[in-house]
Amino acid sequence: MNEQLDKDAKLCVRWAIGLTTLFIIIFPGIMFITGYQYSLTFFKGWTYVSLGWLIIAGLFIAVRPIIEMVNGGEES
Repeated sequence: MNEQLDKDAKLCVRWAIGLTTLFIIIFPGIMFITGYQYSLTFFKGWTYVSLGWLIIAGLFIAVRPIIEMVNGGEES
């Protein structure tokens, strides 16, 4: 059981670092280097996408353990 948890934890850390690097450093960095001018519409859109991502992730993190508890921890 602990081996599986360690394996899953490493996978989650890799994904978290990868997505953070992509969305916070690489994507905005490319636009900065190319001299892209952020319009208010683009900034609002980016903000809405970020907030949507946070809300969906938060709901998933909150609801998934409840679903697993109701199912009795059975693996699917």
